[in-house]
Amino acid sequence: MYARWLLGGVLLALLTACPGGGLGNIGGTVSLGSSITGQRLGEQARQGSVPIGDRPLQIDPQPGKLRRTGEARFVPGEVLVEFRGGVSLQSVSSLRLQVQGRPVELQQVRPLGLPNMALHRADLSEAETPALLAALRGRSDVVSADLNWLEQPLATPNDTNYNLQWHYPAINLPQAWDRTTGANSVVVAILDTGVLFREGNPAQSHPDIGNRLLPGYDMVSPISGSNPLANAGDGNGRDSDPFDSGDEQSTGYHGTHVGGTVGAATNNNQGVAGVDWTARLLHVRVIGLLGATVADQVDAILWAAGEPVPGVPANANPAKVLNMSLGGKGPCTTARQNAINLVTGKGVVVVVAAGNENDDASLYSPASCANVITVGATDYAEARAPYSNYGARVDVMAPGGDVSEDLNNDTYADGVLSLGFNEQNQEFNYKFLNGTSMAAPHVAGVVALMKALNPNLNTAQALQILKSTARPLNATQCNRPSGNDCGAGLIDANAALAAVQGGSTAGFSLSTTNTILQVQPGGSVNVPVTMSRSGGFSGAVSLSLLGAPTGVSGSFNPPSTTLNNSTLTLNVAASVPNGTYALTVRGTSGSTFASLPLSLRVGSGTNASVQGTLVLACYVAQGDCDSNRSKVIQIGQGGTSASYSIPDLADGDYAVLGWKDVNGNDNVDRGDYLGGVVDNAGNLVAVRPGNLRADFQLDALSDDLSRLSPGVLRSLERAKVK
Repeated sequence: MYARWLLGGVLLALLTACPGGGLGNIGGTVSLGSSITGQRLGEQARQGSVPIGDRPLQIDPQPGKLRRTGEARFVPGEVLVEFRGGVSLQSVSSLRLQVQGRPVELQQVRPLGLPNMALHRADLSEAETPALLAALRGRSDVVSADLNWLEQPLATPNDTNYNLQWHYPAINLPQAWDRTTGANSVVVAILDTGVLFREGNPAQSHPDIGNRLLPGYDMVSPISGSNPLANAGDGNGRDSDPFDSGDEQSTGYHGTHVGGTVGAATNNNQGVAGVDWTARLLHVRVIGLLGATVADQVDAILWAAGEPVPGVPANANPAKVLNMSLGGKGPCTTARQNAINLVTGKGVVVVVAAGNENDDASLYSPASCANVITVGATDYAEARAPYSNYGARVDVMAPGGDVSEDLNNDTYADGVLSLGFNEQNQEFNYKFLNGTSMAAPHVAGVVALMKALNPNLNTAQALQILKSTARPLNATQCNRPSGNDCGAGLIDANAALAAVQGGSTAGFSLSTTNTILQVQPGGSVNVPVTMSRSGGFSGAVSLSLLGAPTGVSGSFNPPSTTLNNSTLTLNVAASVPNGTYALTVRGTSGSTFASLPLSLRVGSGTNASVQGTLVLACYVAQGDCDSNRSKVIQIGQGGTSASYSIPDLADGDYAVLGWKDVNGNDNVDRGDYLGGVVDNAGNLVAVRPGNLRADFQLDALSDDLSRLSPGVLRSLERAKVK
């Protein structure tokens, strides 16, 4: 039996213990920590899909047309020549030139409809034709000479359901494919629920994944509790098989859908297309049936990038792009940030989803981490999707869809179409899903295309190009007071690739030595801010601080500069409650901007005291806390830890929680300390009386718990009143 509570906005499972008997007590040690209790990653993605099984997508056997790579892009021997005014086109109907040391006769084919311009032709091969331009441009009577480019229809894959992927034309991807469809030297890692694919086993492999998958890994490790393998769901711990062991309810085959957007088998006469046609894909399973732990994610980030991870074989195919379509409410942890810093320092680009709560993305992780590209979602109308997170931490937007709409009237929901599985008939299919989980892989795929053109592109350069080429959303489209809450706007894949080809990376990025700050109430801290300029950018950058709570102020010295350094001084008033706060440094220069996320931790668990903490044995009944049968004690001892005992408990299941009302307002809210008996995945573990030792840690809250289970909230706050 499972009773589910919302603690801090994240789903926690109360695991029922084995039956025990008689009156007894629960005891253990309560201590103070510095992290948020019970943070569970693993995005609760909005998956309101239109099941394709209800309306099958038929595979059209007729192949589509596609320009072959290696085909000549101009007509051999033909040039467009503009002559100077006063030159008669009749007088230049035939020209004799020296081209690479040999005489070439050039004949006029016809005049063009432009003044003094005509099409000329010579008997030259494709390889010889460019040299003709130099000879013509050296003549005094010629203004310009150009090849007669032979342009093709935009690269359109022949995947039979490509016409339903409205989200690709929305970012000018067909035009981008004429620049490149990717390179197999680029590896994209998908850190997600795994993938519906097993080498050599078609019955367990989606047929539209293709042959570009690299050997991945299952990073979901055992967790403590009565069933350590409950999260893994595959009967074992970590192994080399990243197969998605979930179902529609637990994982929704999320990783397969996300991976399909990055790089489904494309131009193969079936199914759907991926953003990148050629890059190789590396699936790393980090989200199990209950979620994804931070520890597993840290290992996955490092392993995917080719870094050593204890107990795990080395990854022979390091990725240069990582997609993380997952998240949870809470700050970016030190471990996760350090892992991101390590891999991005080696040229890896990490793309993350902004989150689906119609909330400020700076309150979520990994969206709030530094050195990542945070992606919000747009709908078919190219406006912010109603669920998408927003705010200063959003870098760019990409199509995430909205399955509640059919704005293009194609009789299908306006979700993102990618790979899926129909559990009813146990067949592989294609599904429309929506979410920032669907938006992020569009960006990851475009970054992979960018790296195909420039393998040395780093995060700052990629982000600058994506921002500078994006199409801004106004306040109405963003559905916010300012369009800035949607970052630089909707990505433009074609413009981004053109910028890479042109070497255009003019802009700047912001960085600091440590993005996670610790300050005591009444204290201050200086934060060095470094501006890294690229592409010849030399403009003055104005700095501002966003997201500061009441009592926290910041000043920059200097506030605007053409130099590369400034210092932010953060002052924290004594009245600011303990907790973790998401701040953003915004740098602006004309229409160019950059963001630097900071995590400000006010107070320290090691300097606080457990004295006054209420410890509640919460009787579990009908999936909630029965306050009438629960018991509470108060810790009278000071220090950072103390033993406790709750005597005379009746037989039953109990959740053990501790709460210290730091601000004394009788409400569970920001700045208070809260904790409970949980396993490694953040699941509250139900215990039974009988001298069972139940240790737990209190942690400072970064947000209020208005979504706490009513029974739990009522029991905690009634206990304080008593």
